[in-house]
Amino acid sequence: MHPVVDWDELRYLLAVRRAGSLNAAARALGVDKTTVSRRITALEHALGVRLFDRKPDGYRLTPHGERAIAAVGEMEGAVSALVAEFSDVRGDQSGVVHLTVPQFFASQILLPALPAFRAGHPRIDLLVNASSSVLNVAQREAEVGLRNVKPDQLSVTVKRIGVLGMALYASRSYLERRGTPSVAKDMAQHDLIGWESAFTHAKGFLWANDCGARFPIRLNDSAVMCDAVAADLGIAALPCLLGDERAGLVRLDAFGLSRDAIYAVAPGELRHSGRVRAVIDLIVAAWSTNEERLAGGGKRRKTG
Repeated sequence: MHPVVDWDELRYLLAVRRAGSLNAAARALGVDKTTVSRRITALEHALGVRLFDRKPDGYRLTPHGERAIAAVGEMEGAVSALVAEFSDVRGDQSGVVHLTVPQFFASQILLPALPAFRAGHPRIDLLVNASSSVLNVAQREAEVGLRNVKPDQLSVTVKRIGVLGMALYASRSYLERRGTPSVAKDMAQHDLIGWESAFTHAKGFLWANDCGARFPIRLNDSAVMCDAVAADLGIAALPCLLGDERAGLVRLDAFGLSRDAIYAVAPGELRHSGRVRAVIDLIVAAWSTNEERLAGGGKRRKTG
């Protein structure tokens, strides 16, 4: 026969693991130390293995304990996901939303919009990954993300939120030293600052990926690229929101603009989630408020 496990005792296992001692676990659970010790002993007896080594400085997990913690953690995560799913079905506007957006969007567009959002949605908390990392929304690595390519997966829900303007930029001092390119063939004589796998993913500048220029530095974030351009390291394709508003940078107007559609994406099963809809609405409204700046038509900072 399989051992009979009291599921309530599993929370005592997690509490001791997280607190590191019986006393701390007892305080966290609101019981006395003897109760915690008795529950752990009962669980070990039911499973037929020792879960903790009792040390003078606290409880240490045995290999069996590590395995048990992993299993209990998975169950805890599954229960949390189930609660969140049922909350989504009800359309509740509460809970945590995992959001992934570029750093420049987070700092310049999202954060200024959050005070009003927090006032209107006090029970929604945001966990923001402010980077250019492309997390897998379909696999729930994030619940809302921004993309410059429209996903074609059926498991993802998509909403077009606006247009992002991109242009080529260099510092004034770099151009004085190296000259100002005006046609595509000129780029071969310059240093370009790009991403790991390409100079740019902006559709209007894909030709520059094979222009014969050197890429002495490659970065993984457009805000850092803007810093690199300001440091006279070369030419980069930047969001106009960054390039136009950074002192000392010059937009290379001869190469025009790339205006690419931007999409908010979320797992398809969350399309009716109240908290996810609220966050997507937040992004849409924040983008709309800054539409001209984001599209590349905003006021430029003087460089001279």
